[in-house]
Amino acid sequence: MTGNCPCWESSTRENSRKAAVNGALVIDARGIPYRELNSKIRELAQAGERHLILEGVRGQRYLGSGLNFPDLLLQIKGVPGEDLGFNLSGSTIEVFGPAQNAVANTMDSGRIIIHGLGGDALAYGMRGGELYMRDDVGYRVGIHMKQYGDKIPVVVIGGTAGDYLGEYMAGGILILLNRTDAQEMVAGTSPRTLATGIHGGEIYIYAYHVPEKLLGIGAKLVEAGAAEREKVEQYVRKFCSYFQLPAAPLLERPLIRIVPAGSRPFAAFYHPAYPVATGLKPQHVQRTSPCEAACPAGVPTGRFLRALRLGKMEEAVALIDEATPLRYSCCGFICPHLCVQHCTRAKVDFAVRTAELARHFKDLPVTPPAWQHKEKIAIIGAGPAGLSAAYQLARCGYRVTVFDEADRPGGKLYQAISRRRLPLDDLEHDLSRIAAMGVEFVNNTRVTAEALEKMLEEYHHIIVAVGAHEAIIPPVQGREYLQAGLDFLKEYNQCQAKGEKMVKPIGERIVIIGGGDAAVDGIEALLEIGVPADQITVIDIKKPSADPEARRHLEQQGVIFRYPLFLKEATSQGVYVDNILGQREFIPADTVLVFINEQPALELLPSLLQEQTDERGFYRHTQEGTFRTLHPRISIVGDTQGLGLVTTNIGRGRQCAREVDALLQGREYAPTVIEPQDPAYLFPGRATPLEAEGTGIEDEQDRCLHCGICVQCDACIEACPRQALTRHGEEFSVDLSRCGGCGTCASTCLGGVIRMVARDS
Repeated sequence: MTGNCPCWESSTRENSRKAAVNGALVIDARGIPYRELNSKIRELAQAGERHLILEGVRGQRYLGSGLNFPDLLLQIKGVPGEDLGFNLSGSTIEVFGPAQNAVANTMDSGRIIIHGLGGDALAYGMRGGELYMRDDVGYRVGIHMKQYGDKIPVVVIGGTAGDYLGEYMAGGILILLNRTDAQEMVAGTSPRTLATGIHGGEIYIYAYHVPEKLLGIGAKLVEAGAAEREKVEQYVRKFCSYFQLPAAPLLERPLIRIVPAGSRPFAAFYHPAYPVATGLKPQHVQRTSPCEAACPAGVPTGRFLRALRLGKMEEAVALIDEATPLRYSCCGFICPHLCVQHCTRAKVDFAVRTAELARHFKDLPVTPPAWQHKEKIAIIGAGPAGLSAAYQLARCGYRVTVFDEADRPGGKLYQAISRRRLPLDDLEHDLSRIAAMGVEFVNNTRVTAEALEKMLEEYHHIIVAVGAHEAIIPPVQGREYLQAGLDFLKEYNQCQAKGEKMVKPIGERIVIIGGGDAAVDGIEALLEIGVPADQITVIDIKKPSADPEARRHLEQQGVIFRYPLFLKEATSQGVYVDNILGQREFIPADTVLVFINEQPALELLPSLLQEQTDERGFYRHTQEGTFRTLHPRISIVGDTQGLGLVTTNIGRGRQCAREVDALLQGREYAPTVIEPQDPAYLFPGRATPLEAEGTGIEDEQDRCLHCGICVQCDACIEACPRQALTRHGEEFSVDLSRCGGCGTCASTCLGGVIRMVARDS
């Protein structure tokens, strides 16, 4: 085993080895599920392996699916399952044995060589590449084959074929070699099935007098001239080379050719009886997917999955890194995953697993920027908003210094969130990536109003992102017996970071006021220090807002959630609460922790800006969509302007950085405006449901319905009854002289990328 792919090596060392010949990597495929096997093939190919041999293959499907490595040879010993080489895009697959149905389904380029028999529906929708079958094949081979751009698909069948050979063929070359010179059942036996509906491409058959009754509607026999013989000969010689057969005896035999008889058959079926000009035409416009629209951080999940689907892993990860510096720690662990809640795929089976995807790409490094600008920027506060702003400004080429009063950066990520939800090492992973961008951190530094004035002399712009760290204690009788949950969490996490045990006495009976995510962090910390789960009671005036899954998990451990209950009084022995009917109850407690809300400490701001705070202590900007303040060189962002999720503050920090960059460079700043995809244009019911068990994380990009985002699947092109749509790279064009405005293309697009608009627009 080579060292190219250590993540795979550890789990499969026992069933792989280097072959003595040609340095091929041999894999024992027995017992490996097809999804896992395909994943391993892709990983090894990406790691540089160029000759893979699979031994003991027993029915695994989709082998070689989508492989796009032109110099990769995948050799298979055994019997692969259906859809071998599905959407193959450049590699070579060789099977030493028979193949089942749907070989080369929608194949784009590359080569498939089968040393044996083949099943039904081979080369379905094939639009490029070459398929060589040594022996006989089944029914409906070559159906919907098509020429795509400069790609011409070629199928060479060494033996005979069943009925419906070349059905609805639209392009390419199909050669029936009939190498045993059979005279019965060479191209099927049912009348009018051979090449029925053919409207492009050509079929060649050796050494067989085709009965006229076999020809389907739209097909005709013509003489194969010298030019046609020469064209076919190159593929026959390749066939003979692959299977070590003499070419001359095969080439010397009679050859007939089947081509379209004229215009496309069944035209009335494909061209409904509507006028050519319906007043509509298709328009190809991409929109923001529901998952991205729901993400406060603006993580482009849909575009990320599209890039993965197209095999552009570096581009995919770069898209996430453009949006957030906390790709791993936030997206992978603590995010409430609003993207999952809005995932269209959940209407089919289960939502795309974005958290697992975020953790899957952990170890990819960042690229430090070149310093392009002379301006220096100071950021006060190293929480999510401050970190996000610092990261984005560093990416723009600014020198950024972040000041924070804690001993480490991270804000509440470090100080408050429980280590069960976000392990410290995983947080440090992302913090080190931010530091690698050139961001300088100055810790253990509380910035006062006087210090801020001095900083304005050194820095060109200052961003205040101090967060909200002052707990709000309810004004009830006995409030002196209530403790700030945030202070408890800070002390707990400080001990965790130092590897020490928390020694502050807290007792065994705990009441928690408030049921949000912060309360979950507090509960997990309490469990960690040994408080029994059934001695923890959470009260809230409404249904707890914590993540439902986290809450259910805690309830299963014994934690009690009660609502609606209203705190009325606290004592040294517990709390008095009223239910919705006004009935009072006493809940005993050794400690009462309050996880309601926090407010910022803004004493560092100039008096002019302190006047802009509201009654709760949050800064209120003078207009919507800006982070600038009345001071021309100070911006305010994050929980300082109002409490938000970690993802909310990541998004705020990014937009603040964009605004500061525009200000310093003399450009006009325009807030990001998204146009979310209208669910009315999505058709999730057309997707095939899958079981979660057995569906690997590497399949997520294929499960994604790509709402509003084109993945170049060309379903619209293939569905167009008049062949009016074409694609060149990312660009689509419509031949309005052919388009009837029927809307078939729009209804076929699962992502709703195509809309029917007025023809004159």
